[in-house]
Amino acid sequence: MAKISNQELLSAILASTILAPYLEQNSELAELIKTPNHPNIHYFQNPAPAKQIMPIFKRRLGVLVAKNISHNLEATKQLVAFMEEHPDSQIYNVTFNCQTGHYGVRFSQIDDQIHVICVMTGGRIPDDLLGDSTQ
Repeated sequence: MAKISNQELLSAILASTILAPYLEQNSELAELIKTPNHPNIHYFQNPAPAKQIMPIFKRRLGVLVAKNISHNLEATKQLVAFMEEHPDSQIYNVTFNCQTGHYGVRFSQIDDQIHVICVMTGGRIPDDLLGDSTQ
């Protein structure tokens, strides 16, 4: 992926409106997105090849369905469907880490166009577990 500035990436995510339902529920997230280089926004520059992670997410999807777990079910379905359609793609992540939880936006870039895929949510991630990110 050609280097995209944090501002461009955040603009693409916001233009997709994928965060809209979460912005209504979390005022901290709404505040966080006002600054592209906020220290709690983590732009991970090392992608995961779709072919490599697709089996993991397919297994996760199977477990979610088998155990009737709805948390991140739709996001996992969207991610698996995207990877099946674009098996040679690279999957990137931007994590918005709030005090009450995190929002991991998965996206890919195909033909110089950013495709925002889904949002996976969970509890707050301790800073030392986030690893390296470009800010």
